Amino acid sequence: SLVGSEMCIRDSCKQVRANPTLSHVPFIFLTGKGDRADVRRGMRLGADDYLTKPFEPEELLSAVQVRLTRAAEAQAAITRASTDLQDAIIRALTHEFRTPLSLIVGYTDLMEASGQEMNEEDFQAVLQGLHEGSRRLMSLVEDFLLLSRLRTGSVAWSLTQEPPVPLRPDQVVRLVAAQAQAQAADRNVSLVVDCTTPDLTVAISNWHLCEIIRRLVDNAIKFSDSDGGQVKLTTRQEMGYWVLSVNDDGIGIRQEALSKIFEAFNQVDRAQMEQQGTGVGLTIVRGLVEAHHGQIGVESTPGSGSAFSVWLPLATD
Repeated sequence: SLVGSEMCIRDSCKQVRANPTLSHVPFIFLTGKGDRADVRRGMRLGADDYLTKPFEPEELLSAVQVRLTRAAEAQAAITRASTDLQDAIIRALTHEFRTPLSLIVGYTDLMEASGQEMNEEDFQAVLQGLHEGSRRLMSLVEDFLLLSRLRTGSVAWSLTQEPPVPLRPDQVVRLVAAQAQAQAADRNVSLVVDCTTPDLTVAISNWHLCEIIRRLVDNAIKFSDSDGGQVKLTTRQEMGYWVLSVNDDGIGIRQEALSKIFEAFNQVDRAQMEQQGTGVGLTIVRGLVEAHHGQIGVESTPGSGSAFSVWLPLATD
């Protein structure tokens, strides 16, 4: 009976699903057990379809054809998604890594060719170019290493081994905002800070919180109106959470793109917004927030701007 062979069926399904080459193969149960409870039990065991006896051969063939077609469509969708992701990674890496490498190679060639003839001013310009290229390349490498640690759970595991000391997050917001003033001024964007929770504490490392805030502010500045735009940082308390909101009045995000905004290498309208970077910044932000048992959300209206909000649980006594 179906009940008596549940363990065997479950083990068989588990073994097949665990095999990457067979995981997409559909299961069709053909049995004399036709009660609703039996059907539900069969579905729980992993059945893609459930046929009861007596049956017509055409019915079985039709069920097989439908499931094979659906499996093929699902596999094709996965392949397309994988190809799109690979293309996105290649585009991002080609652009982002080529720029700093070109700086380093170009200035190195210049020094090799005419370094002995350079005056002090030219020499300092070359050093500055080398430093800029090296710093940008190092930043890219560090981003991918951090993304890898978040993906593998290494960051979350380290937090369980050495819980961070609670800090006052409003102070960190003010510090990061002060550091971003020059970047905002270069884009003709004003930064406004409205911190209303100076006494709240959150159990998060200073570096992780700085990264969360810095990346959100950097993103807001990039997509703000460069003709007198504004980025506003506000803090508040909601139940047992400290909440940070970063609002801009920039181009906004299309509704259909919001669901993918935190996915790695996903970039909205990259052709029109080449300054976006590799597309891992918001993915890293979400990873750091969730590693500290928080949440992140976004609301946006095309042409009016976006608002990113982070909820981090308050430190317990």
